Amino acid sequence: MDEIFGSEDFANCYELYLQKRYNGEKEACEQYNEPEIIEIPEGEDISVYLQMEQMKYQNVDEIIRYLYDSNKKIMRNAISAISRYVYIGNESAYKGLVKYYMSLGPAETLEDVYIRKEIIEILSSKESEKSTIDAYVNELARTPSNNTTRQLYTEILKRLSRCPCEMVQEPLLELLRGIKYSYKIKNRIMEVAGVKGTNEYY
Repeated sequence: MDEIFGSEDFANCYELYLQKRYNGEKEACEQYNEPEIIEIPEGEDISVYLQMEQMKYQNVDEIIRYLYDSNKKIMRNAISAISRYVYIGNESAYKGLVKYYMSLGPAETLEDVYIRKEIIEILSSKESEKSTIDAYVNELARTPSNNTTRQLYTEILKRLSRCPCEMVQEPLLELLRGIKYSYKIKNRIMEVAGVKGTNEYY
């Protein structure tokens, strides 16, 4: 040790090196894991990219818990916080937000409408997902159409019209079988479902 530290001479370790070195014929240590190689997109800032990757898999249970807080300010802050994770592709954040949205009762006030429109805006990044479509249709089922909720209906039907027709048709027709709507709303739902002009579900 004195020789190594004193003169930075590792010559006396050579025999030990030959004895201990990995020569390619031995089995690798059972605790050895191949390093994961991450390909950084060209032109991407590495620190930003790694931060986004971390957020994609981060545990968001604490944020989801605050969605159910009785304090509206805390709840809305939680919606804002969870949105960043949903947009970045965090699957737990998306599922947690959908579950919360599905648990709500009917919208009765303008504040209810505004909160739901915020959630719908976040979920719009996942409009090809069945869970998003189910959440939209569930809103139409639980919330009556009236002057207070008109803009909510307009927003949801606009979003559903952008989804693949084969994914929205059956849920919307099932909705019409169970709920009576005004002539105008029924026609709009039928149009979004891609079956405008038929009276089968009136």
